[in-house]
This record gives sequence, C-alpha cells and structure tokens, in this order.
Amino acid sequence: MFIRFLMANPDQNTILIEQAFEDIKEICIRFQNDSGSTNSEVNSLLLGIANLWQNEEKTN
Repeated sequence: MFIRFLMANPDQNTILIEQAFEDIKEICIRFQNDSGSTNSEVNSLLLGIANLWQNEEKTN
C-alpha cells in the first residue's frame, strides 16, 4: 500500500504520518476492547480498508 502526501516540508509529512499511525492504533485498540474482536479480526478489517482505498486510487 502506498500513501502519498505532497507537502513542501518533509518533516511535517513525517509528523502527520506518525500521528495518523498513533490515531489508527488507538482506534483499533478501542474497537477491539469494545467489540471483543481478536487481533486477526482487527488486522483483517484494516487490510480490507486498505484494499478499498487502493482500489479507489486506481479508479481516480
């Protein structure tokens, strides 16, 4: 999966990616705790979302 950000400041790009990673991680932890999902179920959900985004990028 490729994530593309076009920014003038590469340091800002790194900060945004790191923050997004932390946010997604926290969302996944909360989802797992609230739903009782297993690690593999959460992983499968994330892979499914990534595939949807990748397919949308191909069509745009």
